[in-house]
Amino acid sequence: NDMSKSSYIRFSLRLWGEKLNPHIITNALGIKPSTSYEKGYTKNLSSGKTSAPKDLGIWVFEQVVVTSVKEELDSLLLKLGGRNMKSIEGVQIAILDFYLGLTNDNSRLDESYECVIDNNSLNALRELGVDFRITVA
Repeated sequence: NDMSKSSYIRFSLRLWGEKLNPHIITNALGIKPSTSYEKGYTKNLSSGKTSAPKDLGIWVFEQVVVTSVKEELDSLLLKLGGRNMKSIEGVQIAILDFYLGLTNDNSRLDESYECVIDNNSLNALRELGVDFRITVA
């Protein structure tokens, strides 16, 4: 299928924990996060106020699908090396999110989209110990 008409498709590995230290995860996986912060993180809002402190630390790595879903997932799984994410110090929650932003300018689909996640990839996902979430927008 031609994905050039789709708005955005990505995989997003999301790790949370009360005592999560982003540097430990980055060192353990050898991958630089797309975003990360520790519990208690606050940011200055455009209103001049400060956001509420975050309840959990988070470490996120996003991989946009440019070629095919299978190739990008296999590439991500290879980067993660079969390591169980919850075995990394400080990680309590681990999710791999598959985000499909398939709406066009009229906010409706004008074609179908199909992808297959084969058994080998499913077995590799199981090794990571992550929940798999699908988000369609």
